[in-house]
Amino acid sequence: MDATNRKPLSNWAKKSLSFLVWMSPLFSLGPFFPLGVLFAFPREYKLQMKALVVVGIYVLTWILIFPLELLHRSSLAWETEINAFFSEENNLSIVKLGIVISVFFCLVLNLFHSLRRNQRREKIRQSKLDETHSNLKIRTEKRIRDAKFDTLLFVFLFALFLTFAFTALIEYIRGGKTPQQMMPIQDLYSFLFNFCLSVSILLIGFNRNKFPSILSYTLIKYFNGIRNREVWKSYASNGIHFPLVKELQIKSKAIFRDRFLPGLGHIYLYEYWRGFPLLFIGLLLWLFLAVWVFSYISPVFGIQFLAGFGLKPGIADKDFFVSSQNIGYAVISFFALVGLYIYSNTMIEKSFSLQNLGFRKDKNGEEEKFFTPGIRKGFKNVLPVSLLFHLILLCLVFLIPISLQRNSQKKDSKKSADHFQPEKMEFYFIDPNIPDEMEGLNGGVITGNETKNSEKGEKITNEKVADNGPQKGYVKKIRGKKVPATYSNYISAKMRVPESYMDYWAKAPQPYSCVVAYTITQDGDVIDVQLVEASNYPDQDLRTLQLVESLSPLMPPPGTKNDIRVTELFWNGPIDPDVVPTELQKEMINLFDGRYMEEINE
Repeated sequence: MDATNRKPLSNWAKKSLSFLVWMSPLFSLGPFFPLGVLFAFPREYKLQMKALVVVGIYVLTWILIFPLELLHRSSLAWETEINAFFSEENNLSIVKLGIVISVFFCLVLNLFHSLRRNQRREKIRQSKLDETHSNLKIRTEKRIRDAKFDTLLFVFLFALFLTFAFTALIEYIRGGKTPQQMMPIQDLYSFLFNFCLSVSILLIGFNRNKFPSILSYTLIKYFNGIRNREVWKSYASNGIHFPLVKELQIKSKAIFRDRFLPGLGHIYLYEYWRGFPLLFIGLLLWLFLAVWVFSYISPVFGIQFLAGFGLKPGIADKDFFVSSQNIGYAVISFFALVGLYIYSNTMIEKSFSLQNLGFRKDKNGEEEKFFTPGIRKGFKNVLPVSLLFHLILLCLVFLIPISLQRNSQKKDSKKSADHFQPEKMEFYFIDPNIPDEMEGLNGGVITGNETKNSEKGEKITNEKVADNGPQKGYVKKIRGKKVPATYSNYISAKMRVPESYMDYWAKAPQPYSCVVAYTITQDGDVIDVQLVEASNYPDQDLRTLQLVESLSPLMPPPGTKNDIRVTELFWNGPIDPDVVPTELQKEMINLFDGRYMEEINE
C-alpha cells in the first residue's frame, strides 16, 4: 500500500461526508465545505471528485449569472431593461428552457464520449483476453453506465422533476413569489444551480461513483497531481530522495495553479502560512480593483457592487463619489495585483532547485523544514502574513459590513416633524446640483412596483436653488412615468443596498403597504424614523424601519439650509390606488417612488 492509501476513511465516514458535500448548498454552507473536504482528505479520490463537482457547479453558475447581475447593478437604465425583460410572461421560461436544452446537449455529448471510451476499453480487454484465452468473452460489455441512453434519459427527466419539485416547495414555504429588484436573476440562478446539481448527483450515483466521461481526462490529471504530491511528501518525510523529473512535474502544476490566483501554488505545496495570506491578499486586491473600476464608471455602480458582497463604503458617500472618479486608485490596485502575481511566482521558483526540495539547505547550511505545520523563519515567509494584516486594517477603514450602522448624536435633539398630508397638492423635489464628477447619480428609477412604462414625465428645472430654500415643482401624477434626476433618485439607488442584503422584498408578504416618515439632516444622518401607517404584518413593518435606518449616512440634502422630512410609501404590488387601503397611501402611490420630501422650517 502506497502513501496515498494509508489510513483510509471508513465506509460510514465516506458516505456521511459525501451526503454533506452534496447537501452543503441546502445547508447554506456554499462552496466552503466542499473546499474544506479537498484540503482535509487529499487521498480520498471519490470524495474529492464529488467536492470538485460541487465547486465546479458554483463556478459555472457564477460565470454565467454574475455578469448579468453586474449589468443589472451597473445602472438604473439597465436595471429597468432587465426587469422589464423578465417581467414578460414567457421570457424567464424561455431562458430556463434554454438551460434545460443546454444541459441535455451536454448529457448527450457525455453519452457519445462514454460510448467511444467504452468501445476502446472493451477492444483492448478483448484483445488481451484473446491472447490468453481465445475461447472466452468479456462477461459485461458495458461496465460504464453513463454509456447507456436509458440511464441518460432517466437522469435528465428525474433531475428536472427534482428541480421543479424543490422550487415549488420553496415557493410554498415562502408563500409564493414576491416581486423584488433581483428576483428574476436569483430565480434564474437558483434554477440553473439546482438543475446542474441534481444532474450531477444522479449521473455520478447511477454510474457507480465514477467520473463523468467527459470530465474524466481533466479529473484524472488533477488526481495524478495530488497522488504525486502525496508520494513526494512521503519520500521527504522518510528521508528518501524524490526523482527530479517527478519534482519538476509537481513544480509545473504548482505554477499552473498560481497563475489563477496567487497563493494557490503554495497551498498545493503545503506552504499554508505563505499560500493562504497570498491568496487572501489577491482576493482583496481583485475586490479593490473591481470597486474602483466600477465606481469610476458610475459611483452608484460601485456601491451596488459592494452590496452584492454585503459591504458598503466605510466613508461618507459624498467623499466616496469624489474619490471614485480618481483613476489613480484603480491604477495602484492593478499594479499591486501584478506585483503580487510576480512575487508569488518568484517564491515558487525559488522553492525548487537542482537540490531536492525535501533536503534543501538554507544560507547557513541548516536544513530547511518542509511539510511541517507552522510558519518558517525568513523574511519571504513572514512578509505575506504582514501584508495581509495591514491590508485587513485598510479594509476595515474603507469597507464595512452593511449590518453596521452609525448612530447619530443628533437623534435625541430633533423633534418629530409632520408627515405628508394628502391635502397638499404640491410637493418639493430637491435639485441635487450634481457636479460633473458625480454624473453617475443621474437618471430616473421606479421602485416598489411592476411598471413597464419608461416614458419621461414633465421636466423639473435643474437651475440652482435660491438662497431662501428649494424651488417648488409640480409633477402630474401619471402612472409609471419617470421624472428627471433628483435627490429622490439617489435615495432610491442607495436603498437597493440594504434591500438586497436584507432580502427585503423576498420576505415581504403580498399585498403589503405601510408609510414611514424620517428626517435627513444636513450631515446626511437618518433620524426620527416613524411608522406613520402600519400594516397587518408587524414583523415586516419592523424590517421596513430597519431598512430605513440602515440608509444612514447619506449625502447631505443639496441646496437646502435645513433638514428635510421624507414621507415614503413601501408597497408590494402594482401602481394602483385600489390595491392600498388608506387615503394617504392612495395619494402617495402615484408620487415618484412613493416618496414625498420637503424642507423642515426651523
